[in-house]
Amino acid sequence: MRRQCAHGTKMPVHLRRATYANAVAAVDLLQEVLRYCATDRADHGWARMCMYRASDAMDTLGRLAGVIAAQLAQNGMTRTDIHRMLHVEKECRRTDQPPRIEGLSFSKQDLFYMPSPLYEQVQKSVALVVLRLHQVVKESVEEHNKEWFRHSLYHLVLAMDELGLLNRAIAAFNARVLSEETLARFQHLFQQRSRISMPDAEDSAYLAGLLGRHIDGEPVVWNIIGRTQGERRRVVPKPNSHDGRVLQTLAALDSALQTLQWNDASGIPLDRTRSTVIAYLNALTAAESDEDDYPPLYWLDLHAQAEAAVAASALFSSKGFHGVRLTGSRTVAGRISTNEN
Repeated sequence: MRRQCAHGTKMPVHLRRATYANAVAAVDLLQEVLRYCATDRADHGWARMCMYRASDAMDTLGRLAGVIAAQLAQNGMTRTDIHRMLHVEKECRRTDQPPRIEGLSFSKQDLFYMPSPLYEQVQKSVALVVLRLHQVVKESVEEHNKEWFRHSLYHLVLAMDELGLLNRAIAAFNARVLSEETLARFQHLFQQRSRISMPDAEDSAYLAGLLGRHIDGEPVVWNIIGRTQGERRRVVPKPNSHDGRVLQTLAALDSALQTLQWNDASGIPLDRTRSTVIAYLNALTAAESDEDDYPPLYWLDLHAQAEAAVAASALFSSKGFHGVRLTGSRTVAGRISTNEN
């Protein structure tokens, strides 16, 4: 009990700032993963762009997990206990040598458009990560939550591993037409790090920045990023800002799925859940897009197009963005809370 109390009864404000910033960044990247699946973006190279963005999203979630780990280490938790919560022994990393799928062979021409089975997997993976990500956001605002760090890391680990699996799936479909060197470059393997290294010097520098502390020497970049996020006057972004709209979309999605079972026994989102998540992301993308191709922005069937239109109507009005706000341990109708506490 003393160990849990050492980490506080709720997530510290500086980590809430990091949670919001990294959650928004991850959602932005996942929107791009979906966008580059669409048939009208095929000439951009869907394999390249989807792996780029999915890898960046995975690393973004890893940075959030790392800074939480750095906070736990600063509070006195042992590295062994931190690694146990990070499930380092079950880590699913990106790889330039994907498993060969028996009977799966595509030519370059076959892969001009993303195959339908792979797109279904992309949707499932994105939906799972978005749902896990919102659980982390909810943990950040829970009051009297001594397990905030354990729950947050649990959801982040599942989301990271899902993105690792997604990258492997995309690589497997392209294994016969892309070289290992190309697959490595598309997955940003040069910037991938194992959870067993967490927390590292960059995580500690990021944490120091969030706390307003300057450090000399490397890794100064993450210290600057942390100070920039920590110096923001508002903890919760303005509702009419991009960050505010993303967080409200997550909260509205959570509200739409309340009382519903959103995954099966293996943790995979049910079809109705996947469809709802994609619809809400589609609505968010459309609201901030200058393109005239809505609906659909993503590769949606007629049912999903209709659901996306309903989501857009629920989220947006002629007066601007409307969603739900996060207050304490639950979501309620209205605008996002501007409470700075």
